[in-house]
Formats: sequence, structure tokens, C-alpha cells
Amino acid sequence: MDSNQQIEEERAGRLNQARKAAILANNVFNATHADPHAIMSLTKKFGKYWSVFIMAAIFDLFALIPFLSAVFNLCFGGVMFLYFGKKKVVSGIIAPIVIGSVFDFFLSILPVNLAAAAIRIALKETVG
Repeated sequence: MDSNQQIEEERAGRLNQARKAAILANNVFNATHADPHAIMSLTKKFGKYWSVFIMAAIFDLFALIPFLSAVFNLCFGGVMFLYFGKKKVVSGIIAPIVIGSVFDFFLSILPVNLAAAAIRIALKETVG
């Protein structure tokens, strides 16, 4: 009787694993077959903010000056705060600017402001 119970537990375990595998396969299928129109619409939404990208490129040019790049990056962070407002400030403005400025302090050729602008616009347009 003990061996029958053990066999039933093994069968239940295999069934549970099969269910988990089916759920995982369904999640992978949904993730890989995403709507291509969503990507297309994001590029159109980026097009609405061309002025922000031009400003970011100008600040990135000024940020090529060694050891002053962090100052210019923080100034652009202020401009983005004034443009986009208080919503998603930490994840959309402060985090990309500060983390990028740390790396940009040593390698002043990184386009930190363009990346921060793209992150902020993507957060604004996808989340709301």
C-alpha cells in the first residue's frame, strides 16, 4: 500500500510539472507573438518629442567636456523635470540621469541624455 501511495505521488508530481510547463509555454508564446503595431506606434510617439531629443543631443554635445559631463547631465534632468512634470520622476528622470552620469564621468562620450529622454518618453507613452 505504501508503494501505491508513492506511485500516485510521483504521478501527481509529473502532472503538476506538465501543467507548469504548459503555462510556461503559453507565456513564452504570448511574449514572442506580441503585436508589431505596438512597436510601430511607439516610434510614432517618439516622433512627437523630437524637440526633447534635439535638446538631449545638444546637452550630450556639451557633456563631451571631461569632468563637466555630470553637471550638464543634471541640467538636462532639470529640463526634463520641467517638461514632463512630477509623474515618474525617480524611475523616469533621476535614475537614468544619475546612473548614466556616474559612467559618463569616466567615459564622457556616452549619450546619457538621449538615453534618459528615450526612457522617460517610453515610460510616459507605454504606462500612461
